[in-house]
Amino acid sequence: MKIRQLAAIVAGLAAGAALADPSAGDATRGAAVFKAQCAACHLQKPTDTSAPIGPQLNGVVGRKAGSWDHFKYTDAMRKSGITWNAKLLDEYLENPYSLVPGAAMGLLVPFEKNRADVIAYLTSNPDELKQKERAP
Repeated sequence: MKIRQLAAIVAGLAAGAALADPSAGDATRGAAVFKAQCAACHLQKPTDTSAPIGPQLNGVVGRKAGSWDHFKYTDAMRKSGITWNAKLLDEYLENPYSLVPGAAMGLLVPFEKNRADVIAYLTSNPDELKQKERAP
């Protein structure tokens, strides 16, 4: 009986560790979370032509914060010195104002699993999600 309890505890800790790792998300679920929570403000595809409320997220992983030419970022974001990776995106989505005081992000993603899934979606297929600049 004690071995089963110990195995259950170890399995639970492993599951918690997986959630704490932003790269452990599911890209398919992330696409649904993105569509429900992010797509209203962020352009999802390079072919979107509407004026964005938030910057385009195609190719965001590896991009310097505040650098997409077709969006007016806050001074705080432009001067943050951040280059986006999964860990920083997780911190930002959880509480943008803690990572970048003066940020203008209008939505928090409080659930760790949702953040991991969105990050997995954004990093799942870099060629497909790669940012394509448009003429101003």
